[in-house]
Amino acid sequence: MWKNYLIIGFRNLFRNKTYSIINLLGLSVGVATSMLLFFYIQHQLDMDKFHASKDSIYRVLRSYESGEDLKFSPSLPLALKPVLESNFGDAMVYTSILPNSFLTKTENGDGFRQEVTMVSPGFFEIFSFKMLQGTFPKKSENRYEAVISESTSKKYFGSQSPLGQNLLIRVAEEFINFEVVGLIEDKPNNSSLAYEVLILDDNVDLLYTKQQIEHWHMAFGDGYLMVRDNNQFRNFESSMKAYIARLFNDSDEPIDYFFELQPLEDVYLNTEIMSGTAASMNPKILWVLSGIGVLILLIACINYTTMALGNSTVRAREVGVRKTMGAGKFQLFGQFMAESIILTVFSVCVGMILAFVFLPTFNDWLTTEVTINFSLPQIGIILGLSLVIAVLAGSYPSVFLASFLPIQVLKSNLSLNFGKQRLRLTLLGFQFFVSIFLITCTLIMHKQMRTIEDHDLGFDHHSIVQINIPPPASQGLASFIDNGFEFALPFKNEILKYPEVERVSLATAVYGDKSWFQAGFETPDDREVNFSINIVDEDFLELFGLELLEGRNFSAMVPSDKKGGFILNESMKNALGWDDVLDKALESKRGFPDNRAVGLVKDFHFESLYNPINPGILILGYENIFSGLHSLMMNDDMTPKIFVKIIGNNVQESIGKFEDKWRALYGTDPFEYSILDDSIAVQYEQDRSLSSLVTVASLIAIIIAGMGLFAMVSLTIAGRYKEIGVRKVLGATSFEISLLFNRQFLKINLIGIVLALPVSYYLMQQWLANFILKTEISFGLLFFSFLLGLGFSILIVSIQSLSASLLNPVDTLKSE
Repeated sequence: MWKNYLIIGFRNLFRNKTYSIINLLGLSVGVATSMLLFFYIQHQLDMDKFHASKDSIYRVLRSYESGEDLKFSPSLPLALKPVLESNFGDAMVYTSILPNSFLTKTENGDGFRQEVTMVSPGFFEIFSFKMLQGTFPKKSENRYEAVISESTSKKYFGSQSPLGQNLLIRVAEEFINFEVVGLIEDKPNNSSLAYEVLILDDNVDLLYTKQQIEHWHMAFGDGYLMVRDNNQFRNFESSMKAYIARLFNDSDEPIDYFFELQPLEDVYLNTEIMSGTAASMNPKILWVLSGIGVLILLIACINYTTMALGNSTVRAREVGVRKTMGAGKFQLFGQFMAESIILTVFSVCVGMILAFVFLPTFNDWLTTEVTINFSLPQIGIILGLSLVIAVLAGSYPSVFLASFLPIQVLKSNLSLNFGKQRLRLTLLGFQFFVSIFLITCTLIMHKQMRTIEDHDLGFDHHSIVQINIPPPASQGLASFIDNGFEFALPFKNEILKYPEVERVSLATAVYGDKSWFQAGFETPDDREVNFSINIVDEDFLELFGLELLEGRNFSAMVPSDKKGGFILNESMKNALGWDDVLDKALESKRGFPDNRAVGLVKDFHFESLYNPINPGILILGYENIFSGLHSLMMNDDMTPKIFVKIIGNNVQESIGKFEDKWRALYGTDPFEYSILDDSIAVQYEQDRSLSSLVTVASLIAIIIAGMGLFAMVSLTIAGRYKEIGVRKVLGATSFEISLLFNRQFLKINLIGIVLALPVSYYLMQQWLANFILKTEISFGLLFFSFLLGLGFSILIVSIQSLSASLLNPVDTLKSE
C-alpha cells in the first residue's frame, strides 16, 4: 500500500513542478538554517564533555566581597597548590594553569613569541587530552621537559618527529633547553582550555620571585582539581574550606577571601565569573539562536501548509473521484502524508547540502569551528527535524484534503472562503509576527553596533599601531616590566625620527586586553578600594589624547613621579571620596611609601563597553604603589607594548618601515603588531556576528512569509474568480478589487505586526542589558519596522489581486 502511495506521490509532485519547487525551496532553506543553528548549539553545549572524569573536575575560585557584592575570580595565589597537595593529596589531584608568552626558538631557527602554559603533572591526569607520541612529563629532577601540540610541532620541526628535539625557551634571564617528550593533539574544538606548549610548573621559580610564590595576595593563573571519589565531594569541599580558614586565621596578615569549587560543566557557559584561562560564552546567545532556529523551522512548515491548502482546489476533484471509487479518509490521508514525507526527505537532503555549502561562512560569522560529522547528536537533530517537518507541515493539509465531500467537489460547490479558515489566518499572522520580530531585532542590533562604533571612548584610538615587545629575559614581575621598557626604548627613539610618526608611548596596557593590573587595598577606616593600574611612560596621556581635569602630566624631569607619582581617573577619585586630588596620597593599613597624585584625567573606557568605567590609576613606577597593596592580580601577559601614533593614511607603508628598523635593532626577535582600531572592534565580534546572523534569519523569514502570503492570496482569489468577474461587470475598478482583498489580509497581518513590536522591544531590552552603553529603542525605529511589514503585505496582495482583476469577465463567468 505504501509503495503505491509513494509512486503516486512522486507522480503528483512531478506533475505540479512549480508548487513542488516552491515548497522544496522553502523547506530546504528552513532546514539548512535550523540545522546549522542546532549543530552550533549542540557544539557549544558539548563543551568540555569529552573529558573522562568531567563530573569530578572542578575549577577553584577565589571569592571576595566587593562593596555589598560577593565576587568570584579564577586567579589564584601560587601558595595554594602546596597547601592542597600536602594536606589533601589523597582526596584530589590538582593542577595549576599558568599561561605565559615567552620568546621561543629552535637551535638554528628564528624566534617566535610563543604561548607557553605551565601546568602541574596532574593536568595530564585530570584532563583527557590525547597524547599522540611520547609520555606525559612527571615531577622529577629533570624539569626541563615540554609537551607540544601538533600545529606547534609543524611550526618548529616541520614533518620531523618532535620527540627528543630541543626547544629553546627564554623563561628567565636566558634561553633554556626544553626537551620535547610528548606530542599532544591540537586543542579539540569543544575544549574551553587552549594550549600550544606545556611545561611543568616546577619551573615557576624561574619566572616569579619567592615572595610572589608564597604570597597569598598575589594571583597568577587558574587552578583545577579532580576529586578522586566524587561521592565524597561535599566532605572534601568542607574539609578544604575549614583547613584554609584556620590557616588564614593563623596568618600574620589578615586574608579576607575564601575559595569555592565550580563544576567544570559550569565554566564555559557562566559569564558571571571572569573567564580566566578558559574560554566562555554567554548562554543567552544560545537561547537566542535556538529561538531563531525554531522560528525559521516553524515558518517554513507553515509556508508548506499554506501552499498545500492553496493547492487544494487543484486536488479537490481528485479527492472527489477517489472517494467515489471507494477510497476512505485514512487511505487519502496516507496518500497525502506520503507526498509530505517525500518532500520532507528531499528538503532535508537539499538542506544538508546547503548546510555543507554555507558551513564555512557560518563558522566565520560566529568565529566557531562547527563540523558536520554525523555524530549521534547530529543524526538525532537531523531525524528530529525530519519528524517535525513531516508532522507539522504534512498532517493538517492531509486531514484537510481527505475531509472533502465528493458531492460538493464534483458539483463545484466546494467553499474555500478565506474568511472561514481561522487556522490559516492564524498561521499567516504568525508568519508575519516572526518576520517583523526578526526585522525589528535586526534594526535594533545594527543601531546598537553603530552606537558602539560611534561612541567616544574618551581617548584617541585612530591611526595607532600597537607593537608587541617579545617577552623580556627576566625573573620576577619587577625586572620583567623594567626589562620590557628598557628593551623598547631604543626602538621608540629611532622611529620618533620618522616624519609620519607623531608620537610614541610605552605602556603595559591600553584597552580591552585585560592587561591592566587588578589591585586593591584596605583604607585605615576599613574601606576596601579595588582599582586597575597601568604602567606607562610620560608620553601616554598626549598620545591617547586623555583630558587632564586637574594637575599635570608625568615628567621625566621630576624624580618623584617615577618613584611614587600617579594620575587617577574620576572614578578612582570618587572611590577614594576625595574632593580634590593634587598632592593627595593613597593610604592603606599595610602602609604605602611616599606617593602623591599629580593629576586627574577625565574618565575613559579602558575596558569594553560591556563594563562600566572602573577606578584606575596611571603610574610611571610601581615600587611605592605595589608595596602598599592588599591584593594584586595579573593577566598572563604583562609585557609592555609600544604604541605609535601615525600621521596620514599610509599606515601599512609606515608599518613596513617599522619592521625594517626592528630587524636592524633586534635581529630575529619577532615583530608583531596590530591596529588599535581593529583590536577594539574585536571586543564586539560575537555580538556583531549575532547581528549578522539575525539579519540573514530575518531575510529568510520574510522571504518564506512572502511565499506563504502568496499561497494564501492564491487560495482566496482561486475561490472568488466568479465574484471578481461579477464585480468587474458591475463596474468595479481594479483598485477597488485590490482594496477588497487587502482589507481581508491586512487585518491578520496587522495583528501579527503589532504583536511582534512589543515582544521584540522586550527581548532587545534584555540583550541591551549586557552593555553599559545602550542605544535608545525609539518610536521611529518601531514605526519604520511597522511600515516595512505593512508595505510588504500590501505589495504581495496588490500584485496578485490586480493580476486577477485584469482577467476578462467573459472567461471567468462563461461556465455559468
